[in-house]
Amino acid sequence: MRLVCPSCGATASAAAWTNDTAIRYTFDALVQLPSPVLRQALAYLGLFRQGTKALPWQRALVIARSLNELVAEDSVHWQGGETRPINAEIWGKAIEATIASGPKGLRNHNYLRKCAWDLAADLAAKMENKREEQRRNICRPEDAADPTALSDETRKTIEDMKKKLGVK
Repeated sequence: MRLVCPSCGATASAAAWTNDTAIRYTFDALVQLPSPVLRQALAYLGLFRQGTKALPWQRALVIARSLNELVAEDSVHWQGGETRPINAEIWGKAIEATIASGPKGLRNHNYLRKCAWDLAADLAAKMENKREEQRRNICRPEDAADPTALSDETRKTIEDMKKKLGVK
């Protein structure tokens, strides 16, 4: 397979692009991303270019590895807010939203983390509603036996105790 550099027009085989260890490790890190994130990953890496300069592969490697660590977590936290649960689909949507908003020259994943935290609000609300429903189902009074209803054996035992103690 022959690849063409979009900047200079140079053509080389796909294998030639992976001769550089930083490029190879960057692609290794990218392919480990969940598919909703992987679809947007290259465009997201482009947001880290500074000005008109190309993104160095060493920097791309650092970004790809830190992105991998970020999306591997099952929760996201943003500046003093609550920690919200998150999944790969939300991370994918957050990357898509980040790309759509078009920030240039990103230095870290904070913009992405903020987008993900905002999008995770729905998932957090759904999970909270599910927990509340489970809690209500456990403590449902109509499902519990009537605490004033006693079995015949218990009533007989109480009556026997009353007779022994002389209580009416």
